Amino acid sequence: MLAMSAMFEFSGQLSVTSYGSGWQAYFEVFNVGDESGEVAVGVSVDGTYLTEWRQTLSPSVGEHPTVDIGQLAQGVHTVEVYLNPGSGQNDHLSEQVNA
Repeated sequence: MLAMSAMFEFSGQLSVTSYGSGWQAYFEVFNVGDESGEVAVGVSVDGTYLTEWRQTLSPSVGEHPTVDIGQLAQGVHTVEVYLNPGSGQNDHLSEQVNA
């Protein structure tokens, strides 16, 4: 059987919460491949790229990061996170928030 390179999936939902003077995105990501590898999670708000979170994960290992997305203008916004490399399923999440 061939080994499957590192590939990543989100587990669960994206949670976007306010704190003090800003907002945070919380998610769970797991390595569903057979090899260790680096995952990059891009974070965007209303289609505009903000930041990226990176981590090297071993096979079958997950991480639960919180990413600071800063202040949001008053109104409704869409926050999205996406994986690279994704497994082709469960590789992006989005949530609307009312700031």
